Amino acid sequence: MIKCGVSEIIITPDLGMGMPGYLNARRSTGVLDDLYAKAIVFKSDSILMAILALDILDLETDDISKIRERVHEKTYIPKENIMICSTHTHTGPPVVNSFKTKRDESYISLLVDRAGIVASQAYGGLQPVKLGYAIGYEENIAFNRRYIMKDGSVVTNPGVLNPLIDRPAGPIDPEIGVIKICDLNDRPIAIVSSFACHLDVVGGERNSADYPGELSKILKESLGSQVVSIFLTGASGDINHTDVNSTATRKQGHYRKMGQILARRILDIIPNIIMHKDLDIATNSIIFTASKREIRDEEIELAQRVLDSDSESDTEKIFANEILKFRNIKERTFDVEIQVMRVGEMCITALPGDVFVQFGLDIKKGSPYKYNIISSHSNGRNGYIATREAFKQGGYETRTSRTNKLDVDVGYKMVNYALTILNEGRLH
Repeated sequence: MIKCGVSEIIITPDLGMGMPGYLNARRSTGVLDDLYAKAIVFKSDSILMAILALDILDLETDDISKIRERVHEKTYIPKENIMICSTHTHTGPPVVNSFKTKRDESYISLLVDRAGIVASQAYGGLQPVKLGYAIGYEENIAFNRRYIMKDGSVVTNPGVLNPLIDRPAGPIDPEIGVIKICDLNDRPIAIVSSFACHLDVVGGERNSADYPGELSKILKESLGSQVVSIFLTGASGDINHTDVNSTATRKQGHYRKMGQILARRILDIIPNIIMHKDLDIATNSIIFTASKREIRDEEIELAQRVLDSDSESDTEKIFANEILKFRNIKERTFDVEIQVMRVGEMCITALPGDVFVQFGLDIKKGSPYKYNIISSHSNGRNGYIATREAFKQGGYETRTSRTNKLDVDVGYKMVNYALTILNEGRLH
């Protein structure tokens, strides 16, 4: 019989701390809703594994290792069986260096401590459970943010009601992956869900978990305050909430509407989920080597001219500075981890980066399992993972920086290694 334990703990930072995610520097001036670290632990006769979902922008690989070590110390869960997922909220704490915003080492230490505590609480709450899963759909709240313009160029976020827009440059992923977990008395204890849309709906300078925070609030109101809502952000490097054909998605508080819509979809789904008591679980991972992106001498020369110019914009100067700092990165290769966890016929594939939606769709299409969730921003930080076509088109997501450091083939390697795990019997 499968056992499960869940817990959540507040990780809202102190006011005045930096807020990464934008080119400009921001500091928190208030709290719209609390941020959380959430943990779910699964146990079968032979396997013990855990997922931690954190309301933060991202985490570097070294910090992932620190959290895994702390969780292992507290729970004895094998480090390789721990998945660390950032929701990628852009109104969270200073956990990474992001352009003009610097990471705060004291907060990182607090986060590691809280992660250990919440995992320990989930582990201590292990109990026999019933579990089931399903896939729902929502096609009206997420949009590809890259657009082909009438002149043939491609622009990221070209503006609402822009008459020069021709069509989206890529697809969306409308699936909502859902796992429902109940105790043996059919009392819900956790809902795991995933949807592909950037967590940059709130904006401003107040801390917020963005639309998954509203989703959690509604699920607790509907299913009971004991329910822990664990949200895993899908492949959404080129997906956001802005409908360029309407001004409605620009309204203040739109993140609440998004959370409400997702909650309604999930609440419609879960009464029909078939629950099981005897599911098996499994996990496996592959670490592969990715090459550093190449930059040409003329790119460096152009960056220097931009920095020396009095007429260039702040944005261009920021990226020019990134090019010069990128040049000083000594490493030529980087380790990239692909991890998959399976609960029955539901597979969760963790990808370390801001992955374009097409890669998530490719994994789902190639998976032999009926139910699939993609969790981006998981187990490491690698910037945007764009398609070859996007690199040819250009745009914000493909610009080189200290974070956007990997070569153009890394997304395809991620897909191939994920499908290797899924298709070659590595989850038994």
